[in-house]
Amino acid sequence: MPSPTPPLARRYVFKLFANMASVPVYLAMEAILPRVLGPVMYGNYSFATNFFQQLSGFLDMGTSLCFYNALSRRQNETELAGFYTGVGMLVACITLLASLCMLIPSVGGALMPEVPLWLAPPAALWAFLTWWGRVLRSMNDALGATVASETARTVISIFSVVLLALLFVSGNLNIYSLFFQQYLMLGITILAYRHVSRKHWRQNNVPLRLQTDRAQKRAYRREFFNYSHPLFVQALLSFLVITVERWLLQWFDGSAEQGFFALSQKVSIACFLFVSAMTPLVMRELSIAWSHNDRAEMGRLLTRLAPPLYVIAAYFSCFTLAEGQALVSIFGGAQFAAAILPVQIMALYPLHQTYGQLAGSVFHAAGRTDVTRNVIALECVYGLATTWFLLAPAEFWGLNLGAVGLALKTVCVQFVTVNLYFWLASRLIPLNYWRNLFHQIWSFAVLAALALFCREGTVYAGIGDGDSFLRFCVSGVLYSAFVCGCCAAFPALLGLSRRDLREMVARMLKFRGRGAPLP
Repeated sequence: MPSPTPPLARRYVFKLFANMASVPVYLAMEAILPRVLGPVMYGNYSFATNFFQQLSGFLDMGTSLCFYNALSRRQNETELAGFYTGVGMLVACITLLASLCMLIPSVGGALMPEVPLWLAPPAALWAFLTWWGRVLRSMNDALGATVASETARTVISIFSVVLLALLFVSGNLNIYSLFFQQYLMLGITILAYRHVSRKHWRQNNVPLRLQTDRAQKRAYRREFFNYSHPLFVQALLSFLVITVERWLLQWFDGSAEQGFFALSQKVSIACFLFVSAMTPLVMRELSIAWSHNDRAEMGRLLTRLAPPLYVIAAYFSCFTLAEGQALVSIFGGAQFAAAILPVQIMALYPLHQTYGQLAGSVFHAAGRTDVTRNVIALECVYGLATTWFLLAPAEFWGLNLGAVGLALKTVCVQFVTVNLYFWLASRLIPLNYWRNLFHQIWSFAVLAALALFCREGTVYAGIGDGDSFLRFCVSGVLYSAFVCGCCAAFPALLGLSRRDLREMVARMLKFRGRGAPLP
């Protein structure tokens, strides 16, 4: 008998717990790596891995989203997984071949200025393994096997922290051992995800038919082409824009500024981990609702989920904004003092990344990839113009702001693009755009005020100076208490009514091993 798919609430709890378990990995890496590698090598590592990560994303061309949506609707079609494995191997070959071309001094010197060229092949392998692990993880989400998949990821994340700490304590952590540790963890993760999917199909008595005949291959190629060909332009433009941004920063300001921006980017990723757990699950539900032509359900999902998820992101972002100096002191040390302002600016990035992923999920679930392509094309125009103005030196009509400039560009351009996405989504499904926009503004103002109040209050109370770890922890506890109190007293902060909040609390209290469906 097929095993039932766990409810959305239970899958989210396990995915959130796995993300929480992975937070120590990020925190450990960002507390250790900048100090061990220093700003220059840390910048080189970040630039090289980011370049090939963007290349893998470009070669994806939206095919992984097509695979996710197709498998969400046809979960017993194991041939689909076999077909996409071939796509993955093609991405691997092209990525690794490109890294070998980077070893040619004229090519690598132009594309990775001032970066040791030997970093290209290991960075390329890291980027592919990261991408492929993400594909297999989303495959398990599409199958409804999120609980087992995220349980495995949690165990591996804990093991990863232990291994990284052992390398650091033993004095053996350097750029070479770092890549070895990353390969080992990514490889184990990929094998675990593969085991979960195969076990899921066996438990549901689904025969594993990973081979496809010619007719099936033609049908899959047609399906993937129809879905993804509008995304080719989007993937190409995204690759060019993000790569050019980082290249301009490297060219104008060098590896140290690259390291400062990389640290700020990693902090913003840590803030987003708690929210990113929900977005692939929401996309799955949106895809199923669209297949039933139920636009009202799609609107209901976003109306109920977008404001609370935004506030969760804002909770971390506002505290990071207020405590940027302490965070840089704790994780980077004195040599990363120039990263304080970029960290504070990039703390705002997760806010609209939340809305962007949710709004983008609507178009991907509906197969309206032409909309995302057109928005990305428009973003290229004002995005690259803003990048040049903020990064270029004065003789090229720019402000030469370095990492600060790229952080400003990233946050400001995203705000415009995401709200454009959300407005377009409100024209496709029943969704109140202006209500959500107003909620973004006032909820952020409330949480930012609370975070600043807690920081200044703890400093004034003499608990410690701005960089004190004890004061940082006390400020975090007070801030969390104030935010929880405000959410309980004013549920509108979460975009909920008092009745909605009571129902949510009741469901959480009743939650057992089997979970409860999301309202």
